[in-house]
Amino acid sequence: MMIRTRIAPSPTGFAHVGTAYTAIFNYAYARKGKGKLVLRLEDTDVKRKVKGAEEAVYAGLSWLGITWDEGPDKGGKFGPYRQSERLEIYKKKADALVRSGDAFEDEGAIRFKNSGSDMEWTDKVRGKISFPGGEVRDFVIMKSDGYPTYNFAVVVDDIEMKITHVIRGEEHISNTPRQLALYKAFGVQPPEFAHLPTLRNAEHKKLSKRGDAVDLGAFRKEGYLPEALVNFLCLLGWSHPDEKEVFGLDEFIKHLSLDRIKKAGPIFDIKKLDWLNGIYIRNKDNKDLAHLVNEHVTNDVSGTSVEEVAPLIKDRVNKLSEANDLLEFFWSAPQVGKELFGDESPRHLASAARVLGEIKNWNLGQVNKKFAGEIKKKKFKTGDFYMSLRIALSGKKITPPINESIVILGQDKVLHRLEEAQKALLEMQPAD
Repeated sequence: MMIRTRIAPSPTGFAHVGTAYTAIFNYAYARKGKGKLVLRLEDTDVKRKVKGAEEAVYAGLSWLGITWDEGPDKGGKFGPYRQSERLEIYKKKADALVRSGDAFEDEGAIRFKNSGSDMEWTDKVRGKISFPGGEVRDFVIMKSDGYPTYNFAVVVDDIEMKITHVIRGEEHISNTPRQLALYKAFGVQPPEFAHLPTLRNAEHKKLSKRGDAVDLGAFRKEGYLPEALVNFLCLLGWSHPDEKEVFGLDEFIKHLSLDRIKKAGPIFDIKKLDWLNGIYIRNKDNKDLAHLVNEHVTNDVSGTSVEEVAPLIKDRVNKLSEANDLLEFFWSAPQVGKELFGDESPRHLASAARVLGEIKNWNLGQVNKKFAGEIKKKKFKTGDFYMSLRIALSGKKITPPINESIVILGQDKVLHRLEEAQKALLEMQPAD
């Protein structure tokens, strides 16, 4: 039997990182088994539907490299893949249960009749789970407005779409007994179930749309790389058999086994994601990095090539959104506050301006040589000398490597900024 998994988000807002987490496991399990991944939109909650949410799901998953074989946008022989387009199917299935005596009409709705049987299944993550039959009471499967309830629609869809493995969040464990009762009433063998642990925040609470970073689009804007976010999500509740922490999606597919998934809810640790993202940034070649950095630079960059300056921050950022603050001085002269300078800054800047003005062949070797000689001659503290230069040229105490930056800025621009900074320091002790 071909493995068929599915992801079934509701288009009620932005693409949620929890959807991505579930999608990655379903995608990997299907690909490892040479099977198919189905994308189904559970859009029957009309009041919560949000314009553009469907497109956000497609864009978010595609950005992460998650591809599906069937869905509303791709079609397939088991469609439609939007639940709102399957209402006639649900009505026919519900009527069939009424005729068989497994359901009954109740004030315009249709209720499923509980058989009272105990429900038990072997979960591929959690092992054997059982519910006493008395806990599954009669429940609505079709509402009076003609729309199905979640538990009914999902069973009908999974049967019709020939889903073999349902890999989803642990919050659905309590839904499974009702769904198993429906499978039994339909006379259909249920799929295998695997309930993933719930992602939790630093307070060990379930990730919340209100209080936590969960929007895939926001992660992209912040400058997280998709491969880093995928790697991070793979590590939540699952461990690499070789205890590796940095690996790609293909490697995850190769090693994925559901029995390696932990039951405890993993912590969505932003600091670890930042660390991983920094590794992926540093592994980028300079041309690719420049292209990515360019998407996060808000200044007019026409004067200097991003490809020239991006490598300078490779070891200094964990998110691409941090690039603009580090690079903006290349494109716009800073507003330098004299309060940032130290007592020796006037002497530092005067010396730097003099030796840099002497350079005939402007290159890094000459800049290094001139500064080294001047620091030794004037007995400057090296760190203080370079801090004065950073502030004068960028307006900040943290910059890319300053000598390399000086070379890229160019002799004229550097000398002009040093002159402007010295003017701001006229009230301080003049240089000797």
